[in-house]
Amino acid sequence: SGYRLCASTDEAHDHPIYCVAFSPAVHQNDDDGSNKSALQCFSTCAGQYIHIYEVHTADNKQEKSLMVRQVYCDVDDEEEFYTCAFGGRGITEGKANNATINQSKAIYIGDNKGKQSKGTKRQRVNDDHCSTIHNLSLRQGPPLLCVAGKRGMIKVIDTVLQSLVMTLLGHGDSVNDLKCNPTNKDLLLSGSKDHSIRLWNLRHGQMIAIFAGHDAHRGEVLGLSWHYSGTKFASSAFDNTIKLWNVSDNSIAEQSEKEGPIQAAIRRSFEMERGDKFKAAIEQTPYFSTDSIHELPGCVDCVQFVGDLILSKSVQNVVVLWKPVVTNEDFATFNTIYPNYINENRKNNDRIKSKVIFLRDFTVDNCDNWFIRFGSPSPYNEILALGNHEGEVKVWELMGNEDDDEDQDYFGDNDGILCKLKTGGST
Repeated sequence: SGYRLCASTDEAHDHPIYCVAFSPAVHQNDDDGSNKSALQCFSTCAGQYIHIYEVHTADNKQEKSLMVRQVYCDVDDEEEFYTCAFGGRGITEGKANNATINQSKAIYIGDNKGKQSKGTKRQRVNDDHCSTIHNLSLRQGPPLLCVAGKRGMIKVIDTVLQSLVMTLLGHGDSVNDLKCNPTNKDLLLSGSKDHSIRLWNLRHGQMIAIFAGHDAHRGEVLGLSWHYSGTKFASSAFDNTIKLWNVSDNSIAEQSEKEGPIQAAIRRSFEMERGDKFKAAIEQTPYFSTDSIHELPGCVDCVQFVGDLILSKSVQNVVVLWKPVVTNEDFATFNTIYPNYINENRKNNDRIKSKVIFLRDFTVDNCDNWFIRFGSPSPYNEILALGNHEGEVKVWELMGNEDDDEDQDYFGDNDGILCKLKTGGST
């Protein structure tokens, strides 16, 4: 299949790992000045712990391909992190911790007066155990690490300063997902159990906009995904709906020279000075909404833009690839495919677009637990990977390629499976 296990590790805690997020930056490691290799970093979050790992992309047998760089622990024993994401930029370049760190020497974040966990020491890692990492993509510091979970607070960590640099407050319940804008890394989206989505400016720690209200989600928001253009995003929730939202008026066919409220709020958030008052914009109406992709009862726990198409997953053992019908060309295609279509759901009176074109199903057994996420790596989205609660992972070729048989049907079930992987019997 071309896939093999390169490295594995165990984290010294008893909590499920809810999220893994890669840093968009590529670094260069030169511990002794002679052995240089490219590496990437990723973060995991579980319980009150956050781990940062480095992965060597070069095939160097002299080095471990997976090493722990930093471990953070929240001082709040009741905190449980569900999601993490890299975004923005740190204020300085410097040293990153080496692989000698473990849970007993975790870097604590939060109020120093908070209650600490039993059996652990509160200890900062000193510079004697550091190696120099130079950021090759920008001359600024490495991306900031954003984490959030049960407490509803988004905590932003500078991994060079090894400290919490800001806490974003606003959600009224736990935060389930964080996503940074692909074209402006200072813009962060958060989705919460309080039914709202919020847009943040990481440069100033300012809440820019709230997506909630009459036409918004009526259940816990579980998934978020930016369009590659950074002008719109998708959201999914416990109410079994998937909604598409604009942050730029230029992202749909009806163009307007007038600056929209979300655009204006984003602009103002970058122009503001310290101490300025700021009023967040409120958007209640998405430009697209559907509850027809996945069957009830259920919830849509994962969603992702794939170009202008969308992948979404519920708890019925299936991921669906589909296209929202939003442009005149989309409507012409829809009417050709579904000439006898009758809209039985008229509650929005077509005020919000809701028609979809189904393209393909990807089925996997034993995947009826919610919050099991799939992944299709950007920017090319060539594959789709999804696991289940039996420890199996399926990998599909998402779109096929030009060398495939022209008669092969790419709109059926399970075509293009590349491999099945067995991880060891757990979710």
